[in-house]
Amino acid sequence: MADNSEMTDFDYINKNFDRVLGKPGVKAVLVLDRETGNVLKTGGNTELFRKESSESSKPSISNDAPSDGTTETSTAEREGVDELATLVWNYVNVTEQFVQDLNKEDTARLQRLRTATQELVIITDPKFILAVAHDTKPNSG
Repeated sequence: MADNSEMTDFDYINKNFDRVLGKPGVKAVLVLDRETGNVLKTGGNTELFRKESSESSKPSISNDAPSDGTTETSTAEREGVDELATLVWNYVNVTEQFVQDLNKEDTARLQRLRTATQELVIITDPKFILAVAHDTKPNSG
């Protein structure tokens, strides 16, 4: 049954979601539908993806356990997650096209994007895109 195989894939994502969130340095996790880019699941400190607003000068800081995605999210936070999802989905598609242009028989499976403040690891398969935001370790020296 096709429905059963799809359920198994999502069950696999759900089963490993908390394990990924519990890894040291992981700040947030985002799971997207590979075909559409729709957000399927988020977790961790998704406030990191909140759209910047000139009127909000007070950051929300919490030492509580990461959100499981069931708590109420602010509109700015949701817009930030949606915006990041769109950016990740577009990035994956452009990267995949680049790889195909180099070698039509190859695919991009893991992409790592590091900035001064965080690292984004993106893993793709035919049905899902998993994006994991990590802390970056400060350079010593």
